[in-house]
Amino acid sequence: MTGYLSVARNIVIKELKLKYKQSLLGFLWSMITPLVFLAIFNFVFSTAFMDIENYSLYVLTGLIFWQFFANATNQTIQSFIRNSNIIKTINIPIFLYPVSSILTEIVGLVISLVPFWVLMYFFGLEFSWHFVLLIPSIALFSMFSYGLSVFLGVLNVYLRDVSILWNTLNPALFYLTPIAYDDSIIPANYLIYLKLNPLYHFFRIFRDILYDNQVPDVRSCVIIISITIIVWGLGKFTFSRLEKGIISNI
Repeated sequence: MTGYLSVARNIVIKELKLKYKQSLLGFLWSMITPLVFLAIFNFVFSTAFMDIENYSLYVLTGLIFWQFFANATNQTIQSFIRNSNIIKTINIPIFLYPVSSILTEIVGLVISLVPFWVLMYFFGLEFSWHFVLLIPSIALFSMFSYGLSVFLGVLNVYLRDVSILWNTLNPALFYLTPIAYDDSIIPANYLIYLKLNPLYHFFRIFRDILYDNQVPDVRSCVIIISITIIVWGLGKFTFSRLEKGIISNI
């Protein structure tokens, strides 16, 4: 296990270096993208959603975690294909590549939270002990993202259209998740369909902690734990069934 952790750490360091190699702004890009979206949403939607108190804080608490989810899934889905030459030449357990990809994005998220907390404080964030609940919430969200990404990543090895389809669905999923709007604007008979989106429940937890400054209710916690177990299990099952054919198909 210690050997695996060492290998994973080295891969994470390599991916972080490659991600920002020859980039003038480097890590700052992980902050710039959410801020650009924040500026756009404020310009376009702030007057439309005047009933949302402190709209900038509301949007930012969603954008931070969407940025993580989008990057984590895109990078992890491509991890087998992106590292195909290494996988074929170096005898390293294949599962370490998606694990390292998700760990890379977790590192990015944790680092970016520091300056974002300063910005959110400027927007009216109230610091409290509830922030400690972000640790298990982010852990569950990471496990969910990993399970989904491994499921799609393995399928992508056999059918490359999967990653193209995912990139196509990403913008739709963004707008199907209450990031720039509150679900109160959704008619009651359609709200049930919005709640079929797993991200809806995770973002509700994050908003409870950061925006509403309250402890998430038990029902919401049970829902995200259940979603995480199911999606993690799906990814693990798919990988175990199709692992043997990955090397020959990448």
